[in-house]
Amino acid sequence: MTEDPAGTDGSRPELGIVIPTLNEASFLPALLEDLRALPWPHRTVLADGGSTDTTAPLARARGIRVVDAPRGRARQMNAGATALDAPWLLFIHADSRLPAEAGAALAAFLDSGPPPDLGAHFAFKLDGRGLGWRLLEVGQRVRQRVLGLVYGDQGLVVSRAAFEAVGGFPDVPVLEDVAMVERLRDGGRLVELPAAIHTSPRRYRREGPLRAWLRNATLIGRYLTGTPPERLADWYEPSTPDRADRVLLVFAKAPVPGRVKTRMAAELGAPEAARIYRRLGRLTADKVRGGPYRTVVCYDPPGEQDLVAGWLGREALEFWPQVEGGLGARLTSAFDTAFRSASRVCVIGTDAPDVNAELVLAAFDALDSSDVVMGPAEDGGYYLLGLRAHRPELFADVPWSTSRVAEHTERLAAAAGLDVAKLPVLADVDYARDVPDSVR
Repeated sequence: MTEDPAGTDGSRPELGIVIPTLNEASFLPALLEDLRALPWPHRTVLADGGSTDTTAPLARARGIRVVDAPRGRARQMNAGATALDAPWLLFIHADSRLPAEAGAALAAFLDSGPPPDLGAHFAFKLDGRGLGWRLLEVGQRVRQRVLGLVYGDQGLVVSRAAFEAVGGFPDVPVLEDVAMVERLRDGGRLVELPAAIHTSPRRYRREGPLRAWLRNATLIGRYLTGTPPERLADWYEPSTPDRADRVLLVFAKAPVPGRVKTRMAAELGAPEAARIYRRLGRLTADKVRGGPYRTVVCYDPPGEQDLVAGWLGREALEFWPQVEGGLGARLTSAFDTAFRSASRVCVIGTDAPDVNAELVLAAFDALDSSDVVMGPAEDGGYYLLGLRAHRPELFADVPWSTSRVAEHTERLAAAAGLDVAKLPVLADVDYARDVPDSVR
């Protein structure tokens, strides 16, 4: 179901959805797509705290109202709630996902006709694979059961009557979610819905799971023993990095038949191979554009900027021509240029359809503790390479277009004494059999 701004079904009270944002262009589109499928009449407001990326334009392009608010989640969520007149409100973070089962659980809760003093939240789940994330989820479930702590990452469903009765979110710099839950529980009850929303573990990745867990535990402990939130604010590091300090390079060729996807063209013909290449490139650009990093398209040949920009779009993209020479020379030049203004640089191509902004962010985060980050491809190459210092030796004498690219690059890194972090292995598209249905 798409957003129903009118709430035309009188038997179902409209739900107002508030999303506080600050430079969330890389995560927001996925959440908005989830909300489009929510089986309940709703209206969404983005409460923006001064984003400098494409967060607001992306929301407006999808018909979402954007309200400017003073920075700070409490102030932003209060401003978003004020902009709505719905009898029920859902507060959800931009880096969360609302899967179908969570949407169904929310609809069932509202359909039960809950009294105004009964609120709800979802279960806590981190959107990542691995035992470490599962252990963090267990820890939160224990804290919730023992201490009654519910975090903003779990979403909060509350009636407008209850929201206004407690005066909205307290105007504090941190732990506004915990303080709000305390206020609501003083006058009613909160129940857990039988489903989870999925939240990005980006802060845990950036700080390290153990460090982030210890920081959270310290914050909560000091808060529960009476330390005012204002004194705890310095402990809470901002989750949004300096966008200008990170550069994502996207290597792309002008999508001219006969010049791209030559191996696929031998099977399907040059025009069809070029069409698939165009589709792959646009999907990649749309998935990674607008994140908390500069996105630069490095195009070839040098005189085709207008053609490439018309294909990929100009929104939230910069364009640099590639230099002449082999791939190693072109990568070396692009990294050299990027490192003149940045301290973290990653490069991707347009052949791996599963690359997205969250994976790019995970790569940048990995560079906080590693010299090199690599995204290995199934064919032996790599779909992403990231560095925190210019290392031209990693592009020298590499057997490009072979199954030994990633292995050879790792050996070069080891010889230079560099630590290498690895992302998940992904497939890229070289032949007709590799093309997923989403690209056809």
